[in-house]
Amino acid sequence: MKVYHAISHRSPLPPLIVGIGAFDGVHRGHRAVLAAVRRLAGAKGRAGVITFSAHPRRVIGAGGGESLTTLAQRRELFRAAGIDVCWLLEFNRRFSRLSPEAFVRDALERKLQVAGVCVGEGFRFGRGWVGTVASLRRMGADFGFRVREVPAVRVDGRRVSSTRIRALLARGDVRAAAKNLGRDYVLTGTVGAGSRRGRSLGYPTANFIPEQMSPRPGVYAVSISVGRLRRPGMLYLGRRPTLAGNWSRELGAEANLFGFTGNLYGRRIKVFLKNRLRSDIKFKTMAALLRQIRRDEIRARFSGGR
Repeated sequence: MKVYHAISHRSPLPPLIVGIGAFDGVHRGHRAVLAAVRRLAGAKGRAGVITFSAHPRRVIGAGGGESLTTLAQRRELFRAAGIDVCWLLEFNRRFSRLSPEAFVRDALERKLQVAGVCVGEGFRFGRGWVGTVASLRRMGADFGFRVREVPAVRVDGRRVSSTRIRALLARGDVRAAAKNLGRDYVLTGTVGAGSRRGRSLGYPTANFIPEQMSPRPGVYAVSISVGRLRRPGMLYLGRRPTLAGNWSRELGAEANLFGFTGNLYGRRIKVFLKNRLRSDIKFKTMAALLRQIRRDEIRARFSGGR
């Protein structure tokens, strides 16, 4: 998949179909849009996506929440969905002031010469979000490209959205989040040096700072990938109240790979969250903490952390 960071005049290509959106999480609703792009492009067309390096609503101060995926994850998921080319744009104040008409005329028609556009249900765009699917269709008819509005995907009767997934993660419900995502929720980061207290307890951990939104603090059954290595394990997310003597201000992420004894410092880690086992608890003694960790391990091993 080719990635561009600006929309410029392109050389002649097969008919280009693009999906447009923030695509944070690349959840089941987003993938329905990407699948529509791929189908409309067909065997002879080019499937593309126009997205942004930062969520538009965060840039203009209208919320948007913490990111569910890094840029690298989004690119990986786009590629897996069969996207051929991605325009990864900087959404800044200047871009936010573009009218819907200017964006369609200058970017979609003059520069990209698109043959079709696929968007999610209720798609809005342009300055003040005044552009609608109806107005996009009218402009598409004027400029000669098709517009397809992809119906929202629903899970358990509720519309799948990045906002809903964030709410589920905030509750620690990673199973429901996975149903909406269509895959496990994944945290990534670089393993750094910790206090080595886990090693002294017989549970050495890989300490890292998550690059995505962290779910509710607690202990999770997980599957952990480092390079070609993949093992079941458990993840602690919290403020180390027992070890710190009080609740730390810093949220820690500590992953224990079952049966692994090597050195992971400086390595990139992927943690696939399977199930939340318990909340973050302050124990009266280290012995009580260790007993609980052993119970956590038993539950994690039988919670699908593979």
